[in-house]
Amino acid sequence: MVASASIRNHVIGVAVMLAAFVWLSNVGTVRHDITVQSVGVSAARELIDGGALVVDVRPRDRYGERHIPGAIAIPLAELEAGLPEAIRAVPQDRSMVIYCNDGLVTGPRATEILNKAGYARAVNLKDGIEGWSAAGYPIEKT
Repeated sequence: MVASASIRNHVIGVAVMLAAFVWLSNVGTVRHDITVQSVGVSAARELIDGGALVVDVRPRDRYGERHIPGAIAIPLAELEAGLPEAIRAVPQDRSMVIYCNDGLVTGPRATEILNKAGYARAVNLKDGIEGWSAAGYPIEKT
């Protein structure tokens, strides 16, 4: 009886450690299952100059700190909850430049949502606002 309880506790302990290892190894990793078109800052600038809608998918407080001129703020959480009117009012054939901070997680996820909703010309800004700023392109503050 004591031996089986000890073995059971050992098995449970190993299972918990394995689960913790798997979870910790995935924290902060980039999702590689998202396949969307990403563009660099110069291509994004051309799209924007050509009339593309610019969507900042970072939290609203980050948008207020700095954003690409003319961008609208639609945080990823809002986009995941459903397409807001600001997006539904946009023709599906209009180009869109979607950006987050670094272009690695939030931007691609938001672009994926928009692509699946029929906005095939939505692209992710590969280096996000960090790359935009580093390239010397203008930034606004609210």
